[in-house]
Amino acid sequence: MGKRSGVIDHEEGLARLTLAELDAEIARCEMMRKIATTTRGRKSLESRIHWLERFRARHWED
Repeated sequence: MGKRSGVIDHEEGLARLTLAELDAEIARCEMMRKIATTTRGRKSLESRIHWLERFRARHWED
């Protein structure tokens, strides 16, 4: 986890989340992407969403 924000930025941290928590993080990122004011912010969140979804597909969906 990040020191201040609590946002997980590595797969070891994601592995500790439940499926419901992971889905909630994806939903949070999607909401933030919709209200992002800059293209850079939107692209950053899109990248994070793709990373989270790939992790979910590898570890939770069989």
